[in-house]
Amino acid sequence: MSSKILRNLFFGVGILLFGALLYNLGWDNLLKALRQIGWWWVALLAMAITWQACHTLAWHHILRFSSHRLPFFRLFRLKIVAEAVNMIAPSANIGGETARVFLIKKDIPTSDGISSVVVDKTLDNVTKLLFNALGLLLSVLFIPIPDAWVIGSLIYLFIALLFAIALIWVQVKGITGWVSNIGGRIPRVKRWLEKQRQKLESLDGNFKDIYARGLPSLAIATLWHLVGRTLGMLEIWLIMHLLGAPVTLLEAFFIATVANIAMGALFLIPGQWGALEYVQLLLVKLIGFTPEIGASLAVIRRIRRVALTGLGLAFFYLFKNEVPIKKAITPQPNPPDIPPAD
Repeated sequence: MSSKILRNLFFGVGILLFGALLYNLGWDNLLKALRQIGWWWVALLAMAITWQACHTLAWHHILRFSSHRLPFFRLFRLKIVAEAVNMIAPSANIGGETARVFLIKKDIPTSDGISSVVVDKTLDNVTKLLFNALGLLLSVLFIPIPDAWVIGSLIYLFIALLFAIALIWVQVKGITGWVSNIGGRIPRVKRWLEKQRQKLESLDGNFKDIYARGLPSLAIATLWHLVGRTLGMLEIWLIMHLLGAPVTLLEAFFIATVANIAMGALFLIPGQWGALEYVQLLLVKLIGFTPEIGASLAVIRRIRRVALTGLGLAFFYLFKNEVPIKKAITPQPNPPDIPPAD
């Protein structure tokens, strides 16, 4: 079965699940939830944009270490575009990061763009891992969670930890030798490696430089990612209060943690449509609220995600025709003087 067919299959299943959730919620309950949010939609969208700005600031600090001072708003638009790609493509966030590299190569060398995105994504994964581990620990201590959920979450976190360690190890040790050892036995891959060796060595140099001398920048970037994750948790807390079902910060932390884990585990479903909504419904039900409240929370967060995806697609349409910064600031030669006609 091709990846395209598989993607469409998972997407179709997700849409069916989402439709079933809306049907069970009922039109009246949905309208009631939307009315309860009211003008707070502006605050929810502003909060989402703010945490994306925090993640952008993390990337911005990594680029500054590499002496690339690109305008913040340009990077912010790229980050929103990446999130839109991740929303519609079942690529475990790889599609969005590839889009970042592709769009930023107009302004900086490709090796610098790749290294900045890889390091930024690595820090984001490490921050998410720590955030989810702390959330799960606190939840286990104070919230009665089914053992199956705890075991499943621990398995996912362990796999995520191994992946993070492997990712950092490859960057620190260098990818040239690692790729050569694995792909050098295949003639076609070996020829490609010989052509790309200079670029790979440049990429290795970038990784080693930032991990050796850029620890302050990495620390600041990690803090910005942590702030972004915290704002995502506060969104849940705010929505629940607006729905008339107030939760504690710990309960909001619990919902955010397991929802994050579910998003990672369900990466094959584009945007985690349907499946993520049912996970949030179960989480809200577990802490003592009705399924209608859980479904309302899930639908409201989905609407916000769709709005942010729309913003990302709009940015992409506008961004793809922009003049690269280097070209824009390079002085153009004056046209030659044309002698007046006799």
